[in-house]
Amino acid sequence: MGFRMPVATPSNLLTLMKTDSLLDQIKAFVSAQLSACGNELAYHNLNHTLSVVKNASRIAEYYQLADSERFVVIAASWFHDLGYVNGDPQGHEQRGTSIFREFANSLFIEDNLIELVIGCILATTLPQKPNNLLESIVCDADLYHFGTTEFAGKDALMREETRRRLKTDIPAASWLAGSAKLLRSHQFCTAYCQDRLAAQKQENFRQLEARIQASSKADQ
Repeated sequence: MGFRMPVATPSNLLTLMKTDSLLDQIKAFVSAQLSACGNELAYHNLNHTLSVVKNASRIAEYYQLADSERFVVIAASWFHDLGYVNGDPQGHEQRGTSIFREFANSLFIEDNLIELVIGCILATTLPQKPNNLLESIVCDADLYHFGTTEFAGKDALMREETRRRLKTDIPAASWLAGSAKLLRSHQFCTAYCQDRLAAQKQENFRQLEARIQASSKADQ
């Protein structure tokens, strides 16, 4: 996605000072909610959310977003997985938008900005189908590790979180096959990530296939 798709919000709707103040309040709220989960979430925890916010900030800076646009992608990054605090993975995006809407209304955030943030959160639902640049940035920020050397470690954390939720072990071969299928079907949405992360993502896929083959031989 090498061009800027239109975003339905005026660039001067929020000043930098106001966006920073709102984001500070959002950070405090989300951090408290996720910290209260303790060790329950091995992957979808505060560390993951902080990483997504960092990734979104990096991509937003590259695209030189206006203050209000930057607010949208950072706010969505903070809330995109907050639905995990009160339910199972299925539907967590929708639950996250409900939490965000209630919190945003308490801060008197403009309705059109609320809807843009909600659009970004919902766009992270797999398979990702973003409709504009802001949604694309949040989608790529969420799965940024697919194209980094952190992939294997984070995939292991995801497996551990799933094991805890299901209260049963997951065979390595089955998990690795699912991870490989996910990588194979995934595409980065922004040109920024396509250019910078594609090579390592391909290497991650190659390593997954090698581990699958090794696991199959071990079971024989």
